[in-house]
Amino acid sequence: MTERVVSPSDWSLATDRTGSGPVYEAECTSCLDGSGPADDEETPGVWCLRHACRTGHTGYRRLVTGFQRASRGP
Repeated sequence: MTERVVSPSDWSLATDRTGSGPVYEAECTSCLDGSGPADDEETPGVWCLRHACRTGHTGYRRLVTGFQRASRGP
């Protein structure tokens, strides 16, 4: 039996459209508190402003998670 070697060139990578779209979050760089995941960009931004008003913290990390799917073929 011959074993076939699979290389990365046998695969392609594309945006996964079978599930949700990107997931957006924000994280305070002072205390590491976070907004939690949201399906829209606005919700984490509003969280940042409310957190700034409440704590005086001004630095935030924006996190965007996108999903991809690998498939065989060109």
